[in-house]
Amino acid sequence: MTAQARSRRSKKIAALAAMGLVVASGATITSMAAWTDTEWVFGGAATEDGVSASTFEVNQNVTAAASTGWTNDLASPGGKIDFSIAAQNLNPGDPVYGYVRLRTVTESLPGDLTLNPATLGAGGSAPLFAALRYGARIVPTPADCTSAGFGASATTVVAPNTALSTGSAVDAFSLAGGSATLPGAEKVVCFQLVLPEPASDALQGATAQPIWNFTAESTLP
Repeated sequence: MTAQARSRRSKKIAALAAMGLVVASGATITSMAAWTDTEWVFGGAATEDGVSASTFEVNQNVTAAASTGWTNDLASPGGKIDFSIAAQNLNPGDPVYGYVRLRTVTESLPGDLTLNPATLGAGGSAPLFAALRYGARIVPTPADCTSAGFGASATTVVAPNTALSTGSAVDAFSLAGGSATLPGAEKVVCFQLVLPEPASDALQGATAQPIWNFTAESTLP
């Protein structure tokens, strides 16, 4: 091989080596800029694109109206339980009766209810309040809130002849939850109120306003 040929061969090898370095360097840069991808997800619930808080709300009705009269009374004294005109002139030993209807609203969870002890309304007679006794039971309909209906009830919320200062046991009764289109099935709580005999003559003409409230707590459907 001539000197000129050897020179050309050496230059070709050097050039190839230089190209190899360039390719290697290029491979390093390519690995640093690798393909990337991003995946996103979101929280949903079945067919809904999101999660939602549940609903729990109890309504009351102290009338016999089928579809009207339902209210949400969160402050004292609330709706008036009508013990009838006989409650304006209580005679010792003669009970009077009044009711409140309770239900959950549409789409509400079910719940457990407790009847809390009564408190005395402003300006009322403390001695009369202390003397009065009551009971509470679940009856089928408002029309069943009578002496006969109260006596036939199978569900006692508060036993008869209980002092107004005493409430029910915890979770005295439950309410069904509401559906997507309808409120829950109602329950009628019938109250019996009586001035026991013998009663003190000092109570004649006295007036007292007992005020109750129900504590409601949601449960799992």
